[in-house]
Amino acid sequence: MPRGNFFYKRLGSKIVLKRKKLKLSQQELSLMCNIDRTYLSQIELGQANPTVKVLHKITRQLHINLQMLFSGV
Repeated sequence: MPRGNFFYKRLGSKIVLKRKKLKLSQQELSLMCNIDRTYLSQIELGQANPTVKVLHKITRQLHINLQMLFSGV
């Protein structure tokens, strides 16, 4: 597995954990972030390479900052 895939899977896992902790569905979070639900799903599965802008939208709605998202990835 290429190193990038591992990074994106870890990143996606952190998003899933925080989303579930806040009791949000993928649909709810995607609407809050103004992104497609299928794209959010791909991010959470580590199958997408999201831009910093998209990650910023997600972290803002999850009440964390980008540094917290990237720590330990």
